[in-house]
Amino acid sequence: MKPSLINWTFSCIDSGNALTEPPNDLTARVNKIQELPPLPGIAAKIMKLATDPLADAKRLADIVEMDPLLTTQVIRWASSSFYGYKGEISRVQDAISRVLGYQFVFDLVLGLSALSPLKAPPEGIIGIRAFWMHALASTRLMSELNALFPFEQRIETQTVFFVALMHNIGFPVLGDQFEDEFNILSHLITANPSLSLPKLEKFAFGVDHCELGYWLLKNWNMPSAVVDVVYHHHNPHYRGENYQLNLLTFLTDSLLASINIGDAHNETEYENIYKELNLNATEVNEVFEKVQSQLGDIKEMVKICMNTTN
Repeated sequence: MKPSLINWTFSCIDSGNALTEPPNDLTARVNKIQELPPLPGIAAKIMKLATDPLADAKRLADIVEMDPLLTTQVIRWASSSFYGYKGEISRVQDAISRVLGYQFVFDLVLGLSALSPLKAPPEGIIGIRAFWMHALASTRLMSELNALFPFEQRIETQTVFFVALMHNIGFPVLGDQFEDEFNILSHLITANPSLSLPKLEKFAFGVDHCELGYWLLKNWNMPSAVVDVVYHHHNPHYRGENYQLNLLTFLTDSLLASINIGDAHNETEYENIYKELNLNATEVNEVFEKVQSQLGDIKEMVKICMNTTN
């Protein structure tokens, strides 16, 4: 990295942050890491359940109940005011069958358990709290947008939910594996709010959160659709196998950026994206307004997730 660029970067940072050394290129360090956090046992069991033709609410509940903390959070989620269930929920199976549904709990618990070994800082612009706020807002908005597609164009609901939940997993990976660089990046983002985050990451470290997330999920043998979007979600020009899902993710991120949620920049010309996805701008705006009205409930859900992952 050229000294002039380093000096420019750090001249943008308030001296109160007390950063005395420039960021390091992480590429070589990433390549040298011999062991990544393994996919937790609960997550592995849930992934296996996905291929079980006899899978049902009871089998999923049996897996969730192996972890007391996950059990508590699923029950709390089902009992939240957002779902308005009037009865008492005391078992995971009841939470699944009466309130949340099989697929929702499957995806939620898979995401919660997969993230559990990644001990990134909770606060800050790319901390775990911000991650969950963006992830849960994305699951809501992407699901609603997907429902606007003609039936034959709709993407499988479980894929949409899990991609929305996990596409920014590179930030927790950065915080877990490279804590100093995570803190530096937080300062850089604050000091340079107008810059594209992936470009800022590349400039500072040589890799970005898309690559870090891809690196982890490939190691975990996650489905290709998820891995593709994790890698490409800041690139609206990607035209690989899962381009529609990727473009839907990009649109979701851009919309949420307009209300200061997430890491995207709201500088997108939506017209071309709407045209390519065959979406109506008026219907998209109606869906987006609906999700914005739910932000208070989403923040309450974030608290539940924070109790699970920290």
